[in-house]
Amino acid sequence: MPLTMSTSVAELLKGETLYAHKKSERILTQKLISIKSYQDYASILKMFYGYFHPIEAIVKKYLKKDVLKDIDERRNSLFILHDLEAINYSTEEIPLCVDLPKINSSLEALGTMYVLEGSTLGGRVISKMLMKNTSVVFGDANLNFFNGYKVDTGSKWAHFLSVIDQYEKSAAIIVEAANETFNCLTKWMERSL
Repeated sequence: MPLTMSTSVAELLKGETLYAHKKSERILTQKLISIKSYQDYASILKMFYGYFHPIEAIVKKYLKKDVLKDIDERRNSLFILHDLEAINYSTEEIPLCVDLPKINSSLEALGTMYVLEGSTLGGRVISKMLMKNTSVVFGDANLNFFNGYKVDTGSKWAHFLSVIDQYEKSAAIIVEAANETFNCLTKWMERSL
C-alpha cells in the first residue's frame, strides 16, 4: 500500500505489517491458550524477555528524547522480570535472541518500536484472556508486562503514532524495520516456545 495524502505513516504500517503481525500472533495465541501452569507462563515470559531486552538496548542507542520525548517512560523488559519473580521463577540465565532486526538509525528504531509499543495494546487483550484462565491464578502482580501502561495504554499508543506520522518521507524505512522486527520475533518464538 503506497503512502498517499490520505494515508498516515501509522495506517501504512498497520497495512504493510499485517501479514507478519498475524503470523507471530497465531503462534503466541496458541501458546497462551494452552497455559496450564506457571511453568507454561514462565516460558512465554522468558521468550519475550529474550527478545525485547536486547532490542531495547539497541533502540535506546538511536531513539533519544528529541525523537520520542517519553522514551524513558516506555514499558520495558524489566516488567517481565517482575512477573517472573511474582510466580517464583528465576530471572537468571534467560536465553537472549541474537537474530535481531537491523537497527542502525532512529528511523529503523522507530519501526522496531512500532512492534514493541504495539504489543502493549495486544498485551491488554492477553491480560484479560489470562485472567479467565482456570488453571493458573493471574493478577496485577504477575501481569505487569501484559498490562502495558494500564489505563494510559491508549494515550501512549496515540502519542507514539503521532511521532511516527512525522516521518512521512521515511515511511518505507520504518515499515521495513517493523516487518523485520515481526519476522525475527516469529523465528524466535518458533525456536523458544
